Amino acid sequence: MSVFRKFFLLTVIILSATALSACSNEQGDPLEMQNYAVGEDTFKIFRTDSTQSSLIWESGEVPDPGLARIEQVKQVLRELESATLSDDTKKLLPDGIFMKDTYFGQDGQLIINFSKSYNSLSTVGELLLRSGYVKTLCQLDFVDYVEFYVEDSPLILRGEVVPGLMKSTDFVDNTGDTTYFSQEVELSVYFVSRAEKMLAIDIRKVTYDGTSSYEKLVTDLLLEGPTEDGTEFLPTVPEGTVINKITSTDGIVYVDVNEAFLNYREDIGEELTIYSIVNSLCDIPGIMKVQITVNGTSRKTIDKYAQSGLIERRPDLIVNEKAGDVNG
Repeated sequence: MSVFRKFFLLTVIILSATALSACSNEQGDPLEMQNYAVGEDTFKIFRTDSTQSSLIWESGEVPDPGLARIEQVKQVLRELESATLSDDTKKLLPDGIFMKDTYFGQDGQLIINFSKSYNSLSTVGELLLRSGYVKTLCQLDFVDYVEFYVEDSPLILRGEVVPGLMKSTDFVDNTGDTTYFSQEVELSVYFVSRAEKMLAIDIRKVTYDGTSSYEKLVTDLLLEGPTEDGTEFLPTVPEGTVINKITSTDGIVYVDVNEAFLNYREDIGEELTIYSIVNSLCDIPGIMKVQITVNGTSRKTIDKYAQSGLIERRPDLIVNEKAGDVNG
């Protein structure tokens, strides 16, 4: 198991010195974007902007504390699903996406159970919906964690990643004129170890806002090469390489590069160059194989490492994995 597979976590990226911590009922107004009156008892109903690319909020009704806990939750959910107060905002739950039920789990978390239509959400839409629901519901003093289910089973992203219990402070926004949702993720990329002339893992933290795929983020890191602090690594991708296109489906990533990719670095060679890409991409949960083409065509120098045009991860080329000593 790679470091990425074991430690893949969606953690908070702090984009402002002022953080919104709704679960603990701290007051503050880092998202003051509306002209509605804001008081100490303001209950924020999170929405998206009209382009559905950023998270904002409207003032909502404070639930009646005399109601049972689950009834207070249902009151908030009705507001989340209601029409917005402004033409400049949209509700988080699009038409055609349905919530089946909601209840408290054995660990005290609030579970929101959606129908399978939830899986049709775009990457950005799903991230915004999840963050908006959690930030809204965690304002209730008896809700510490929210968990999403789809068809009575925990939500699974990209085939393997389970968000699990989520709290408000897992989703922190910036405080500018617009508020963009983002998180910090750890990605593993493989460069060449100067000492052992084998692939070595480099864990990099990057900002993920849903506008780029993990596959794109990984290849961008490979193109950038090792950081200034990463003096133990040698870059693998040849200078001038351009990623023409990168897509993924059914566990396979399709990478198309320009001719410069074939100008392998003398101290690296073609095998380590190819597998620096393949191993890096295959460390993304759900990715099993990679196809690399040059300007849309296959090349023998690449295909000789492939089976039916698809290349699989090679752990034997990785430092500390060659003898089966996998981290963890």
